[in-house]
Parts: sequence; C-alpha cells; structure tokens
Amino acid sequence: MAQHPLAFLRTSAGMSHPAYARLIAETHAELGFGNMAARREKVSRWESGRTVPELGTQLAMAHVHRVSEKDVRRLGWPHWLHLATDDDALLEQPWTPQGAISATRRTAQPGREGTRSYLAVTGPVLEAQIKKALAALASPQQPPAQDGHFVNPDRLAGIEARTRALEVQGAGSSATPMTLHHAARAGHRLVGRLLATGGYDRPTGTRLLLLATRTAALCGYFNSCLGDEAGAERYDLTAIRSAAAAGSRRHAAACMSRLAILHLIAGDARDALSLVNAAQSLTPRPSPRFDAFLLAREALALARLGEARRSTQALDRATALVTGAPDEGPPTDGFGFGIGIDEGHLNFGYGYAWHYLGDQKKALAHFAPFLAPSTAQVPPRTARRLLYVVDAHLSLGDLDAAVDSAYRAVDLIGSLPPGLADQYRRRFVPYLAEAPVSDLLPHLADHPAS
Repeated sequence: MAQHPLAFLRTSAGMSHPAYARLIAETHAELGFGNMAARREKVSRWESGRTVPELGTQLAMAHVHRVSEKDVRRLGWPHWLHLATDDDALLEQPWTPQGAISATRRTAQPGREGTRSYLAVTGPVLEAQIKKALAALASPQQPPAQDGHFVNPDRLAGIEARTRALEVQGAGSSATPMTLHHAARAGHRLVGRLLATGGYDRPTGTRLLLLATRTAALCGYFNSCLGDEAGAERYDLTAIRSAAAAGSRRHAAACMSRLAILHLIAGDARDALSLVNAAQSLTPRPSPRFDAFLLAREALALARLGEARRSTQALDRATALVTGAPDEGPPTDGFGFGIGIDEGHLNFGYGYAWHYLGDQKKALAHFAPFLAPSTAQVPPRTARRLLYVVDAHLSLGDLDAAVDSAYRAVDLIGSLPPGLADQYRRRFVPYLAEAPVSDLLPHLADHPAS
C-alpha cells in the first residue's frame, strides 16, 4: 500500500502519532483557530485517507511544515503536502526551458532517491501538469542558449552514443539493473551539469534538452525495474518537462505513456488513462508500432478499471498493427528506448490484462512463454515482472510455484534492492509459517540500490 504524504512528513520528522497530534493541536490554538483534541486516532485517519482534515487543521499543519495558506487553498488536500518535501520541483517549476534545466539539475543531485514510497503527482494535480505540458508543446518557446565553457559537439556525440548504448541494454542486458541504474544516473548528472553551466547556442540547447529527456527516461525506467516507483516518477516527470521544453511531441508522448505504467503499478488507473490519452493526442499519425505501444498501455489501464471488452479490443488492435508491420529501425532522433513493441511484448500485455481482470489462469497462459528457459539476454524489468507471476500463482493457491518465481527474480537481479525486496516479502506475509517461505525470506533481505 502506498504511503500517505502526511505519514512521510511525520516519520521524516521522527514523530509518533501522539506527538504529531499534540504539535498540530498546539499550533491550531496558537494560530487562533481554537482548541482541538490531540488524539492519535485523528492522525491515523488522516494518513489512511479515510478523512480530510478541516481547513483550520490543514493550515496548522502548513504552518508547521512552512507551506503558505495560498498553496494550501490552491492545491488542496493532500497535494499541498508535497511542497513540504523534495517534490516541490515536480509541481512548481515553470514549463519553460529554464524550468526544465532546473528540474534536471534537481533530479540529478545525489541523494534525491528513495525518500518516499508513493506517487506524489496524482488526481487533479496530475491533470493540471498534463494540461501545462500540452500547452507548452502547443506554444513552444525558444530553446535555451547561454554563455559558459563551450560544450564541444564531439563530446556531446559521445554522450549521445553512451545514452543509446544504455537504451539498447534497456531491452536486454547481461548487466544487472543496479549496474545500469548507476550508469544512467551518471549520464543524467553529466547532462544536467552541461545544461546548467555549459556554454551553447540554441541548436545545441535543444540537443541537450533531448538528451536530458532520454537520460531522465532511462533513470526512471531502471528505478522502476528496482521497485522504486516514486523515484521513477521524479525522473519521468522531468523527462516530460524536458521534452516539452525541446518542443518534441513524440518524446513527450513516449514519456507520458511510461509514466502511465507507474500509475498502473502504484497509483490510480484513471491517472494512467489520462496520461495515455494525452500521449495519443500528441501523436495523431503515429507509426504502426508506436500506435500499438500506446494502445497496449490504454488496454492495461482499461483492464485495471474492469473494462474487459474494451481492454481486449485495444490489445487486439495493437496486435493487428504489429503483425506484419515492417521493422522501423532506430528512429532518427535517437529515442527508440522504451517504445519498441513486438508480439512477445503484447503477449505479456494480455497476461497483465487478465491478471488485472482477475483471471489468473489466462494470465499465466500468456506469461508462460516468458517463463520458458532462454539463452537470450534478460530485460532489466524481468524481476519486476515476476511479481505478477508470483501474484497469479498465489491467487491460484500454488505456493511452490510462487516461491520458485521469487527465487528466479533473486537469481536474475543478483540481490534485491529495498523497494523490490519489500514488494516480494509482502506477497509472502500470509505464508510465513510455511517451510518454503521460511527458506526464501533470507534471500529477500534488503540490499541498497546505490
């Protein structure tokens, strides 16, 4: 279950439920809003999402966390809470080239990951961000240019080549996801530094923004592979912002559809569908494979919403587009990563859809080819995907098969980072008394991702 932002703020301050209740009650009185009971149960209900604090209570919280009353009223509960965290850059940067540069530098800073376990930009706030992105793409601004140490074109070409190599490994690699994650973060930091401090003309500024889009997208992808959807969200939102600043509708559409997957995994399917619809609006005449890529994401969002007929229809349309479609080769703008799709990818999509729709036997039938022994290089997302296989086996009462899938994930990734390890452990909590699970648990211990 995703952590509520209030729980994140409270625990980050090292406060218990009773201590936080007392602090808010005291602040409420000091601000002239009157006396309120300092009960821990109130805090628990706020953090569970069952109740919304009254405005005076929210303003007392905002005073404690140094957020203005204007922002409380503008963003609403619980969205204004993100302004008290590191996530303010996701919401408050302007949709301009300079805003994109600032967001890139913020996400590139060391220690920005792993600080929360929930998606920060959801519901009406996500809708507002989507509208701002579409508006920025409809009226693109001049690309950035600035004085500074000259960004050598040969150096830029080298960074682009390394980025392309990582994108290729995103489809399959002998390296572990953590190794690829480190490489992607290094590339993103370098691009962020060049954007902020380098000297370049406007064509080079556009080229750097597109590189920032690609490096942020890579970081987001590898974060998700490691079970850190919150960190992936930061990167994907930054990638969308950079793509908009560069005026690239296609890059923005691809990044929106990737962010949609995070909302399918850890958020609300309605938010995922909003992102897919926005991506489709940006690409009215997509290539067959890109069209299929977007349709597959639409299908999964519909499946999460329980719309079986519309979901399978979208997947059938995607399959028809891919079947017999020519190999499009690497795109001229260098953004092939994450938008390649083939029959195998769509077969797994059917598995996801049936899993979301509750038919685990059909889901496992579509997962079966993916589970067969293979000498091909393994996609970094494989351990993340195996969680669905574990869920399907557990739903059918096959504990041994679920445990075997968890062992396979550990073998593939080397050792599980905290986010992914926690997700696997939670699946087996009801079976702790079973011997196979007791043997498995030591292999699901946390291993830092960085």
